[in-house]
Amino acid sequence: MKIGIIGSADRAVAWEKNMGQHPSVNEVVIAQALDGIGKVDACVIIDDSESNLDSLLKAVKRGYHSFLVSRLPRDTAKVKNIYHASEEANVVVQFSHWPSLAPASKWMFSKVQKPKFIQVVREVEHTDFMERDNDFSYYWIDELALCMQWIDGVIHTTEVNQTNRVANEGGAIHLFLRFNNAATANIYVTTVANRSNHKRTASDASTILDCDVLGQSVRAGQANDGGHLFFKKKLFDASRSAELAATQFLKAVQLNRPTPFGAYELLQTLKVADQINKKLVTQGY
Repeated sequence: MKIGIIGSADRAVAWEKNMGQHPSVNEVVIAQALDGIGKVDACVIIDDSESNLDSLLKAVKRGYHSFLVSRLPRDTAKVKNIYHASEEANVVVQFSHWPSLAPASKWMFSKVQKPKFIQVVREVEHTDFMERDNDFSYYWIDELALCMQWIDGVIHTTEVNQTNRVANEGGAIHLFLRFNNAATANIYVTTVANRSNHKRTASDASTILDCDVLGQSVRAGQANDGGHLFFKKKLFDASRSAELAATQFLKAVQLNRPTPFGAYELLQTLKVADQINKKLVTQGY
């Protein structure tokens, strides 16, 4: 396969390494814009700008399998257009939703395939939040996408409550999701914490997982023959996330199968996020 990488030179070089080491790739072309890569089989678009979905749609319409590396886009209408265009062109699309692409998450998905319970606590140090170019909703939408993908069911009920905020100075939010299969997910995010902390807990009938996201470690608990809960701990290397994401994208292209987090998954997430935002507006936020 011939792969095109679109983006700034410093970031593109890192992705050239991730793509180039795969046995199915025989050539990698780097360019600043889509028009500069020529004819390729697939492309990686590294773009956090507001026009990144326009570039992605252009690539899809040209018939390029495409991987957009950016924060999760939040324009529902444009994502819907990309979803339909990719279906029409029969190309795969992948988004860099790192919470679901990280090695720790992939392992957790394999251990608890159908969770009945998910609890997320994400506390962001306020000074760190103010220094980053992310708005408040970026944090909870990331976690919402993870819960929806993992439970993989229809949401029956959503409840939301949020602290008052001054402009985009952050705050805290509670999200509660109940699915039609009786699974529940509870998400708490705050960006006014004294120090950062990020935990995810999930369980099914036989296993409970406790993940320290910042430390990239997971404790897996199962009952032994005596009925006592026994834990094993695993450590993961988050720096391999991009490498594994590249491999998953290329496999999806080769086998013509859905990517781990594609246009459909993002579209479903944004539809629920839009509903949540409407509830917040009616509550006066």
